[in-house]
Amino acid sequence: MIAKKNISAEHVKNLRDQTGASVMECKKALEKSGGDVEEAVKYLKKSGNEKAGKKASRATGEGVVAAYVHSNKKIGAMVELRCETDFVAKNSEFQELAYDIAMHVAAMGPKYLSFEKVSAKDKKDYEALIREELASRNKPADIIEKIVEGKVKKHFEEMALLNQIFVKNPDVTVGDMIKEKIAKIGENIQVERIERFEI
Repeated sequence: MIAKKNISAEHVKNLRDQTGASVMECKKALEKSGGDVEEAVKYLKKSGNEKAGKKASRATGEGVVAAYVHSNKKIGAMVELRCETDFVAKNSEFQELAYDIAMHVAAMGPKYLSFEKVSAKDKKDYEALIREELASRNKPADIIEKIVEGKVKKHFEEMALLNQIFVKNPDVTVGDMIKEKIAKIGENIQVERIERFEI
């Protein structure tokens, strides 16, 4: 814990190095948390999610296509990552994000962009399998519904890119990582398409 008046430039710099947030955001987070670095990180994450939410409806007419090919030359992936302006599309940090997502797609093989993008048919087909499994158990109908709902959500979230734990950092999901970049860069960022190839 650091007293508000004792928050030095070095404290701000350390938090900035750790989170990538702007100097002013780091200073504000340290002041709000009374100098507690852990609380400052939580504050930055929360404010980043709020900023991402506000920018979510903005049009993403620019972007890049990034490709990753694994060293064995048998697995590869392509990602179309969108942003609002050509200026951000040319930004090395944005391009690195696109490459990292392509690498994640190659490694983890997500089938969907998000849980919301899973087709109703796929959900219904999987629900039917779960109901069949649970048919022999003597459970009340409302309990079975909760089990089915939970299993369907878990199953498809594990196959959805934005819900997957990021392959290079087990502390964040791909969706959280994108929200952090939205907060840092200041533009809406959306994954438009993914494709994975394997021999």
